[in-house]
Amino acid sequence: MFSSLGQRILDRPAKGLFLLCLMQVAFWSALPAMTSRAPTLDAVEMLAWGEHWQLGYYKHPPLPAWIAEAARMVSGEPILGPMVASQLLVALTFVFVFLLGRRLLGARDAILGTFLCTGVYYFSWPTPELNHNVVQMPVWAACFWLFAVIRDNPRRMLPWLGLGLAAGIGVYAKYAVVVLYAVLGVWILVEARLRRALATPGPWAGAALAVLIALPHLVWLVQTDFMPIAYAEARSARAADSVWRPAGFLLAQIADHAPMLILLALAVLLPQLRRRGPEAPHAPASARAIRFLAIATLAPALITAAGAFLTGAGLKDMWGAPMFTTSGLFAVALLSRHLGDSVAKRVLAGCAVLLIVLPVAFAAQVPVALAIGKVPPRNGAPMPAIAGSVTAAWRAATKRPLRYVGGNTWLAGLVAAGSADRPAMVADRDLAYSPWVTPEDIARDGLLIVSFAKDAPPAQPGMEPRSIGNVEIPWGGPRPLVIRYAIYPPRAPVEP
Repeated sequence: MFSSLGQRILDRPAKGLFLLCLMQVAFWSALPAMTSRAPTLDAVEMLAWGEHWQLGYYKHPPLPAWIAEAARMVSGEPILGPMVASQLLVALTFVFVFLLGRRLLGARDAILGTFLCTGVYYFSWPTPELNHNVVQMPVWAACFWLFAVIRDNPRRMLPWLGLGLAAGIGVYAKYAVVVLYAVLGVWILVEARLRRALATPGPWAGAALAVLIALPHLVWLVQTDFMPIAYAEARSARAADSVWRPAGFLLAQIADHAPMLILLALAVLLPQLRRRGPEAPHAPASARAIRFLAIATLAPALITAAGAFLTGAGLKDMWGAPMFTTSGLFAVALLSRHLGDSVAKRVLAGCAVLLIVLPVAFAAQVPVALAIGKVPPRNGAPMPAIAGSVTAAWRAATKRPLRYVGGNTWLAGLVAAGSADRPAMVADRDLAYSPWVTPEDIARDGLLIVSFAKDAPPAQPGMEPRSIGNVEIPWGGPRPLVIRYAIYPPRAPVEP
């Protein structure tokens, strides 16, 4: 049955792309949401930020938070909405990957390379987590597609404007896009046809559009003394644990491709293991396409690792997430001679299995952990019970609705997302990080600080709590979840 479906996908790649996007969104949204009792870790913070619609936040640019809040507004709840939004971003990435592959390799190999993305870790397990890494992925894929269009005719204005649009949006996604822009910038200077295009209006119009789109956020950066940059530098310095860390980063990227590499090896070698005659060779990819995909796939990670090695900056493996949107196309280009229809159909079948098995495994984490008495992952936390318990404690002590909550970022975010009072979160107990809250607001409405009982007693600088207490919340783990709270009541009288 799947052999005929696989053949239809190869014969009608556009319909295959629609099927891939539909499966990605459906399986990676519905299955995790069915067993989740809370938003994923990063989505909690995005929701807490997003409801205030700032031009930037103390850690990052704002686009993921805006998307999370828009998803909650549309869906009416904080779990499924952000998960669907995250998968729609992955599906959009697939669209741009396919468009790039169709231009370089033809539609048939493009859909094969796009399906192979499902064998890259970054397109599967982390995707229910709506965060800056996921939001970057369609930006990188779109930029490479538009750049490929530009290389075919560097004097056309419209593709340069499209690249400028994507580049401007990328600034709102994550500052790591500067690596992408550096790769493209060097590429333009090195390649003669592109270098000559700098004498035409297109590149400069695209650059002007990118700056115009990014300008509001750039102004915000200046006004806040580049707060997210300072945060990133401090975090990077803490992560710089070894000069060998860049090598570990690169090895982690290879490991993240293991499912795709294993799938390809089995599909190509299986006929030989069964002692079948070799299939008629498929048309090879052009050297020009291979060079493009090699640069797009390898250069960003290599530049990132080299920069970390030379500067001593730390690296996080997940920073590689948007850098490998072209991995599947590159693999197809290298192996194109061996990817006849029978091999290609086995590859598609393997990708379909991954698209089903991995979301099921992700969704099973919470019920399996609860069944065996283990602590579930963060999306298994009982958000309604956590938010309801501390909100009830606040109301009992103050006789007022809860307006502001701070302390442990994850716990405070769960309270902000799950409490019926919909309090605003005070990030890291620092009002400078939460411009939507002023000292006058705290004086008028008070503040609740939450933390884990095993941590230091919750405190807010410059304030004395009225009371500190604990709540125990059974959640199926080996022991109840104990949350400590400190109540800082309103200092201003209640208005009549």
